[in-house]
Amino acid sequence: MLVGIFVLLYLPLFGTSLSLPLSAVESSKIRAISLDVTGTLVATKEPVIKSYHDAALWAQLPNPPTQDEMKKGFKVAFKERCIESPCYGGVEGIAGREWWRETVARVLHHAKPDVKVSEQDFDRYFRRVYQHFGSPAGYEVLDDARNLLESKSTSELLLGITSNTPTRHMESVLPMLDIHNHFKWFACSQEIKYEKPSLEIFDASFEQAKFWIPDLQKDQVLHIGDSYAADYCGAKRFGFQALLLDRSDNPAVVAYQDWIEAPDYEGKSVEDVQLNTIKSLDEVVSMLSL
Repeated sequence: MLVGIFVLLYLPLFGTSLSLPLSAVESSKIRAISLDVTGTLVATKEPVIKSYHDAALWAQLPNPPTQDEMKKGFKVAFKERCIESPCYGGVEGIAGREWWRETVARVLHHAKPDVKVSEQDFDRYFRRVYQHFGSPAGYEVLDDARNLLESKSTSELLLGITSNTPTRHMESVLPMLDIHNHFKWFACSQEIKYEKPSLEIFDASFEQAKFWIPDLQKDQVLHIGDSYAADYCGAKRFGFQALLLDRSDNPAVVAYQDWIEAPDYEGKSVEDVQLNTIKSLDEVVSMLSL
């Protein structure tokens, strides 16, 4: 817990890589790189709350919530839904669209509890929201992520996805952004029915990677993500090498599952986290080029 508090409160003060070498990562061993999606490779083109609010205005909802009210409603609704129906409906066995439909309804309810929205009005509103995040207006590839994917340093490595995201990200968002061909495997929480930092999702990811490299060992996989608890601690506990991507300076990146507790792993310490924290994926390109 103390390590987690240190990371959240003090880590951004140290600057890029904390001016320390990435000696804890054995780059010569790396044969595969596992990547998180949202916040690591891609981000929304505009704040999620603005998109929700704009959709409410477009749909002409009666007495629509303000952006501040929408922000409050989203924070409460998203956490509620992630806890009661984990993995975007994967555990419950419902379609991702139905999971989001209920979640968006909760957003409106928590934003303006006293305002009732008719089913017809809500259908019009929800479709607009859902279309937006399935369109080119929804997401963009972060610059350093594109650099990493197009780098010669990663061209001979096996790249894959290990992400707490809906299946739609794997099947629609990544292809729409034209980066899906960089990856050989896709492990997302909705399909696996477990989310990071659980051992199960990392094991599923590892098994998919071994289809391509049958003799692959855990310590030959480097996982990179922007969540201390889900990505860094989860991957280290499983046995992957790991880097924590600190996106605190990027206003486009929001930590959505900030309630997840960080698991312990062998060698867990403030120094270990410091040594394996980067501010940009460009640092990975440099590390692999050595």
